[in-house]
Amino acid sequence: MEFQKLREYLGDTAQVFDVKQYRLMGGKAEGVRAIDIHNGAGMELTILPDRGMDFYRLRYKGTTLNFLTPTGIAAPSYFAEEAGGMGQMFFGGMMLTCGLRNIGLPCRENGAYYGPHGNITSVPAEHVNIHYFEENGAPAVSISALMRDNGYGTRLLLKRTVTIRYGINEVDLQDQVENDGFEPSPFMVLYHFNIGYPLLSECAKLLLPTQKVTPRTQHAADHAAQYLEITSPAAGYEEMCYYHDLKADENGWASAGIYNEKEHLGLKILYDKQNLDHFVQWKMLAKGTYVMGLEPCNATINGMADARENGTLKTILPGEKKHMHLKLSIFEEL
Repeated sequence: MEFQKLREYLGDTAQVFDVKQYRLMGGKAEGVRAIDIHNGAGMELTILPDRGMDFYRLRYKGTTLNFLTPTGIAAPSYFAEEAGGMGQMFFGGMMLTCGLRNIGLPCRENGAYYGPHGNITSVPAEHVNIHYFEENGAPAVSISALMRDNGYGTRLLLKRTVTIRYGINEVDLQDQVENDGFEPSPFMVLYHFNIGYPLLSECAKLLLPTQKVTPRTQHAADHAAQYLEITSPAAGYEEMCYYHDLKADENGWASAGIYNEKEHLGLKILYDKQNLDHFVQWKMLAKGTYVMGLEPCNATINGMADARENGTLKTILPGEKKHMHLKLSIFEEL
């Protein structure tokens, strides 16, 4: 039914398309801001402005599609880089942003410590703006905000815009990273999508149109022939990571996804490969930690120091802006 006709049945359009802001209560999550968006077609997204505008939960028709850790949500005040950093703040979630100066392994450079996967996920958003607009006669919303990743001599700004449209089960994510300082800065970014049960199960299959697979460790290499295999949760499971060179289409978009035949449910990630030229598959199928990470990024996950040493470290110059564009979509039939 067209939305303008549907309005005749509604007292308030919030019955079918709604955005709600609130704060969490209790424990380490006390006071954390949250935003829920319901798109009228079964998709619900929870964004946490106080955790870098990351995606805590993606639901479809009431079912959570992502993994959630027992750590839970913690306010940014609990972040301590040298006491575990992001590792102690990792709630899983549909998407967690890593960077902006380090991803992967921690390291030290010039006396400064850079924790695992950086700190941007623990930076509270400023200037959060919810903009309603109409597109093709139906409502839509864009939520934008600013995060500052500032260190000694470094001033990086992340401007994020998340757009959701009525009746379309897609999340559009556009990021702009700007060097607002006066010196070149390392620039490393990774989008940590975490697929969980029931979308992830023995009945699921990965959709990875890969041109090349490179195991990150010897353990991963020993099991490389099974990189697509999804087994039931196992005790003592050791994580494995694989780098993929995913095929891009004529417009430069690459995709990765998963489809569960039993649930008749799938999830696809589209991303601009020109600016996110690496991709990591994190395979962790342990009891209680049953998750598949699908992670577009712009570097390997061995950390800043390793990238600098091997000559692959990307930098962002003063005044320069980098743009990343990703889309997350839900589908029922393959």
